[in-house]
Formats: sequence, structure tokens, C-alpha cells
Amino acid sequence: MKSGLALFVIVLLVLSYHTAFGQTSNTITLTTDKTSYSDGDKIIISGTVSVQISIPISIVIKDPNQRVVMIGQTSPDANNSYSTQVTAGGSLWTSPGTYEIDVTYGSKDTTAKSTFEFTGLSKYPIEIQGAMYNATYKITNGKIISITPVINTKSLAISIQSSGNGSLQIILPRNVIDAKQGQQDSQFSVQEDGSQITPQETKSDSSRTLTIPFQSDTKEITITGTQIIPEFGSWSFIVLTFAMAVLFIYSRSLRVKHGTPII
Repeated sequence: MKSGLALFVIVLLVLSYHTAFGQTSNTITLTTDKTSYSDGDKIIISGTVSVQISIPISIVIKDPNQRVVMIGQTSPDANNSYSTQVTAGGSLWTSPGTYEIDVTYGSKDTTAKSTFEFTGLSKYPIEIQGAMYNATYKITNGKIISITPVINTKSLAISIQSSGNGSLQIILPRNVIDAKQGQQDSQFSVQEDGSQITPQETKSDSSRTLTIPFQSDTKEITITGTQIIPEFGSWSFIVLTFAMAVLFIYSRSLRVKHGTPII
């Protein structure tokens, strides 16, 4: 009787060991669709698990200083695969650099890590009469399709594809476009699909930053200033006038030297 009980206990121990081993051998994989993202980009996080358990997969994203910028959850499907999508950027994504994704499934022993580069603000090239300039921007719930300079109206026409109510923050170099009344800054005229709106603005000596809200059905944002390159400013006009005067005087001196009548 005692030997039978001892055998039963041994069998239970063996089964418990294999059950525990099976639980600890659960694994999870992790991958992203790209290695680098800009503000507003979609990040697709996916992977597989070896064994399903009745709890969700936790997802944590950390910035280069190991501060948590996002926490989320997802669950594996019937094929033990999972996939979810998050948007890069937001008020907590303040530092460009290497970001870390941690996924955990059930216990700290079932984890996976991956990294990606977050570039922060995006740059869009603007061509004005053969010269290239960059507009630095951040957009939420949308993407920029094109930025077209309109020289005769001193405007930038920004075509966007919106996925919901959002905002566009754009840094405008003063040497590209500016709004002035005399020597003082004036307000840019900003229109959303032809309707006048008032953006928020911050300034520096070299640029002006506009934060422009838009609706889910917005197609175009137009920013109009009082000057856009290329233009002749006051100093350019003075230099040009001086150069023409020097050329005229030089021409007259050559005529006098060679005895050519001066008309």
C-alpha cells in the first residue's frame, strides 16, 4: 500500500515537472515592418507565440532614455500570430534616437525586445526655381502629399491626406517665406480648403513655426506671406543699382580713352 502511494506521488511530481517545463518553455517573437520611423508614421508590431494562454500580450515602447512613451496590449490569433499598429510620435516622443519595444506574454520569462530609430520631425523638399529648400514638419492623423510654392501669391500650397481631425506643425525658414509689415512681423494668412483659420505660432530669428489644426476631410492648407524667394530685397536693389552705375561709368571712361563720342 505504501509503495503504491509512493509511486503515485512520484508520477504526480513527474507530471508537475513536465507541466511547469512546458509553461516556462513558451516563447514569443517580435518584429517591426521598418527599422526607422518619422513623426506620424505607422509602426506595425508583429510576431508569434509558441503556446497560447488566456491573457493578452503587453507592449511597452521606451525612448532613448528608457522612459515609457506607450503601453498597449494585443492577443494572438488562432495561428499563434499577433499584429498591431501604433503611431510614432506624440507629446511623450520628445527625443529622436533609438527606441525600444518590449513584449511580454504571461511572465517575465516570456519576453522579446526590438529597437527602431525615431527621427522625430520630418522634412519635405521644396523646389523654387531650381533651388531646393526643406520644410520641417510634424503631422498627426494625416500625411503630406505635396508642398507647392506659388510665387505670384507668395504662398505655399500644402496638399494633405487626412485620416481624422489632426494638426500640422510646420517650421518655415524666414529665408524661404515670411510675412512682414514694414520691418515688423505680420500674421501669415492660412486657409483650410479655402476657409480662413488662425494657427498658433512661435518665432525665432531664423524661422516661424505654425501649428495648424485641420478636419478629417481637409485636402489642402494654404499659407500666404508677404515675401517668398526669390525676391529682390532692399539691399539687393541697392547692390544692383550700384553695379549698374559702376558699369556705366566704366563704359564712359573707355569711350573717352578711345576718342569715341559720348552721346
